[in-house]
Amino acid sequence: MYYFPNRPILIPPDPVNPMSPEPGYINSLEKSGKYIAEQKWNGDNVLIDLSTGQFWNRYKARHKYMPSPEVLDELSKWPKHAVLNAELMHNRTKFIKDVIIVHCIMGWKGKPLLGKTWGDSRHILEDMPSGKHVRVSEIHQSGFWQLFQAADGAIIEGIILKNPAGKLVYSTTPLADVSYMMKIRKPCKKYQF
Repeated sequence: MYYFPNRPILIPPDPVNPMSPEPGYINSLEKSGKYIAEQKWNGDNVLIDLSTGQFWNRYKARHKYMPSPEVLDELSKWPKHAVLNAELMHNRTKFIKDVIIVHCIMGWKGKPLLGKTWGDSRHILEDMPSGKHVRVSEIHQSGFWQLFQAADGAIIEGIILKNPAGKLVYSTTPLADVSYMMKIRKPCKKYQF
């Protein structure tokens, strides 16, 4: 089974002054009560098919990453009938290797969760094991601005806001509704607005 979640909308942290953001815009998104926040890690977005142990990239190809024995051991504790969407912290980070941060489950009991909500997927994740090498991403219901400020740009690039009511769809659909998921990156040389 291969399908990625739709890619989040990239928005500036402050539409008025994007390179020197003030907290007002991010605080307004938090106060709307529609979103939860996760840290945006600087890794490779991957799908992990637990029935086969295969890692896939966004280009429908096998990812070149070869899991360490520690990663394989922790993945063996997860249900075999799931497809995970995760951030692989290995290639882009100098001091963090063999760490997988799971965002959501894209397939469960052998079927894609198409039409289900991100919140449904997250609910399944709450009972999954978290270890040193494979862990479920933390979600935050408040403190979005502080979470954004804690991003260093190298390991943590910013935050992703997600509306738990957002529907999971095929990402290859050109008209896919991605409004439920917004990526807010810290301005830096690589990402200027």
